[in-house]
Amino acid sequence: MLLFLSIAVILLASVEAADDLSKLKSLTFSPNSFIQFSPDWSSLTHAISVCAWIKDVGFSTYRTFFYYHASGTEMTILAEGSHIGIFGSYMHKQSSITVPKGTWHHVCATWSYNSRTHRYYVNGVLLGSQTTASGRTFRTGGSLLVGKWYGTSSNHDFAGEMAYLNVYRKELSSSEVASMANAGMCLNIAAVDQNEDYKVIKWEDILKKTRTGSIAANYVGKCMDARIEEAERKQNSTAEELRVALAEKEELSTRLNSTQIELTELLSSLNRTWDWDVFLTDQFLNETFTTEHSLLLRSSWDGIADKLVGIRITEEFLTLSAHIDKDEDRPWTMLYSENYFNEIFTKDMAARLTSIWDGISEKLVGITLTKEIIELLNHVTDKTNCGK
Repeated sequence: MLLFLSIAVILLASVEAADDLSKLKSLTFSPNSFIQFSPDWSSLTHAISVCAWIKDVGFSTYRTFFYYHASGTEMTILAEGSHIGIFGSYMHKQSSITVPKGTWHHVCATWSYNSRTHRYYVNGVLLGSQTTASGRTFRTGGSLLVGKWYGTSSNHDFAGEMAYLNVYRKELSSSEVASMANAGMCLNIAAVDQNEDYKVIKWEDILKKTRTGSIAANYVGKCMDARIEEAERKQNSTAEELRVALAEKEELSTRLNSTQIELTELLSSLNRTWDWDVFLTDQFLNETFTTEHSLLLRSSWDGIADKLVGIRITEEFLTLSAHIDKDEDRPWTMLYSENYFNEIFTKDMAARLTSIWDGISEKLVGITLTKEIIELLNHVTDKTNCGK
């Protein structure tokens, strides 16, 4: 069962890994290619963060990779850093971008109604900010273009490579943006995006949208390597857990074998008629058997058992004996068991009383003598005797 569960966990992890592979893809846009759709913008009217990894190849003058239009320009982000805009107002930060062409880098633009501040980050560093008009919020019902400006001019084509474009319904803090950038573009491979619950437009959903023009989807090489490393780490972890579980199973099996050997030895030592019913008396019943109990049972009949030979063990005799012998703390009540009570005491009974506990009483120390335990002992003894 343990092995089956471990294999099931591995298979489940493999299915989940396959389902997440789409997150590892990037899109390479050829000139005049784009993705256009109308997202639900209702949760983005008062706060937004747009973040992505891009590889700018410098194809056109105004390389637009994100453009939202709703009765006018609402938000634009250009790869080269010019015209970083919101509500028709723009920042021009192309001179601040020092990332070489053809290099992956992280871009993020944030804004909220409460802060009235539009911020623009590259690789986690704030490059610029601007204040927006009081009371202004995003219009809904617009159209989002990924990879192109609204219109037909090729001078606004992105024509580069893009990955992991996500839109959040909150204004990410500077530390959150920096953390996201510093985690690298394979963020979701080894760790979960801490703002996952705030995503409104997800990269894996964008990948499923209809594409216009020539747009190629490819796995990001270094993220695939990270995925493989993570899968190997999980596999090694699972293998180690399985190894530990098997070791624990082996240890348990060894302990069980040891217990079985002890039980066999115990059964072998029970090759005689034992008077387990003695434990049904108040002195022992439901009490935890102790070393003192063992010593008492071993020595209590020394020097007196032989004197009982020929006497019928009646209740009157036992009552009188217990009263006379009260200072000796001898367990006279054990003679109420059916092996002695109303029987004439014999030499065999005397020998049994003085030797009955040799080699076995210590094994009872620490056991609570319930009726169930006593019945089990009688049952085991009977089976042992029957086998002789």
